[in-house]
Amino acid sequence: MKHHILAATACLAVLLANAQAEARPVTITAQLKNYSGPRAYVSVYLTEPGGRVVDTLWVAGRKGKYYGHLRDWWRSSGRARSNLHGVTGASVGSGGQLRVSADIADNLIDAGYQVRVDTSIEDQGDYPRSAVLTLGKQTSVKGRGIVRSLSLN
Repeated sequence: MKHHILAATACLAVLLANAQAEARPVTITAQLKNYSGPRAYVSVYLTEPGGRVVDTLWVAGRKGKYYGHLRDWWRSSGRARSNLHGVTGASVGSGGQLRVSADIADNLIDAGYQVRVDTSIEDQGDYPRSAVLTLGKQTSVKGRGIVRSLSLN
């Protein structure tokens, strides 16, 4: 019995090591335009080819009651605040940059997965899909609304 447990533990360790080796560390940068008004709420998330949220990479803006304004992300993520622990921070001001570090699995590159950004500013509008970058096909894209650009390094 001990040998079976030891063998299973060794196999699990090899699988975990391989899974970690197959992920790439990336830096995602969203550059906001200069605008007047309050700081923006921003969500950065990863979607599968069909548009369903696979992972929330970062949410800038700490007050959860405003997350519903980040419409596409909020709807596709299942509206669950409980899975956001550790991926939230301060909102982003005019002309500011939001840099997010993440590990993205190699098998998602060139498979139609996308990094998307939604933004919202109080009394100035909500901008679902402010920027959309397809992994493996693009390293930077122009944004819309208050996002000037989105890049991946």
